[in-house]
Amino acid sequence: MRKLIISSLVLLSSLGACQQKQSSDTTLKSQDKNMDQKMLDIYKQVKTYDYNPWYEVEFSQDACGYEILINDVPLHRYLLFGSANEQRIQVNDHILTSGKQEITIRLFPPQLSDESWSPTLVDASKFKIKVFHRKPDGPLEDYKQVFEFNTPNKPGTENFLASGQKIFEFKGTFEAEVPYQLEGWRNSKDLSKENQDELLKEAVAAYNNFRNVLIKKDVNAYASLMYDKEVELAKAFYWDTPADSKERWDEMSGTVREKREILPLKDFKMVLYAGGKVLALQPTSEMYKDYLSAIHAQTDDDDIQVSFLLHKKAGSNELTPIR
Repeated sequence: MRKLIISSLVLLSSLGACQQKQSSDTTLKSQDKNMDQKMLDIYKQVKTYDYNPWYEVEFSQDACGYEILINDVPLHRYLLFGSANEQRIQVNDHILTSGKQEITIRLFPPQLSDESWSPTLVDASKFKIKVFHRKPDGPLEDYKQVFEFNTPNKPGTENFLASGQKIFEFKGTFEAEVPYQLEGWRNSKDLSKENQDELLKEAVAAYNNFRNVLIKKDVNAYASLMYDKEVELAKAFYWDTPADSKERWDEMSGTVREKREILPLKDFKMVLYAGGKVLALQPTSEMYKDYLSAIHAQTDDDDIQVSFLLHKKAGSNELTPIR
């Protein structure tokens, strides 16, 4: 595994309670139905255009751990043993508006076959990445590349230039032209300016509240938490049909109802992204340190990372999900 003698007074009280419960149950069912419909209607807020580009990264790696960030928001991280061959990830949700976008690649010493860790990057460490865009329904090979990076070698050799170093970081930019505009974290509060001890307490409370929603399998509360985020994702990925919203909500609600154990929140650290506007609690234990969120679940067969990034909207002092 990736790891009753009843007095008339009591009877009348009970009958009243029963009537209240029936009324309460009816209200809750109505709220659930309304929240369901709200999620199913997200597609109505989505516009499409003459060209609806999907921006994607394609990358591969060998003999190193890695982390990819787009606009200082984490996209993907992998630190354990093994190599990656031409993985692709869509990144529209990291692109809030047209213009210059920042990409960060960090490389870390590799885990070795005996599960120990190299103290430094090695000669064989390699990483390459491309950013391109294409039509969502177009062929994979019909794309326009806007960025490429390959790890440099020492002059005259095939050995990685940063071999012997504990970390390697590269920052670059690429131009993106998208037809939508997302609010995202653009006007969110700068959490780095807040009392960090108090912020950590707030973050732990928000994470535990989300855990409790998952533990109780409270689909209605889950939808309420995720609604704003889902609207932005739908706009970024052009989910503009009833079928799109239904497929997305069926998948999300099905995951919440799935039989799985939500593990306790422990061994974590607080990390700020997006210039201090986005917050995550991330695991520090060896087994899970490549996870981007300290919330994870287990089924009989799988260990599942549950993504949960938070921010405070402008004018609000509440941490809410952003991605």
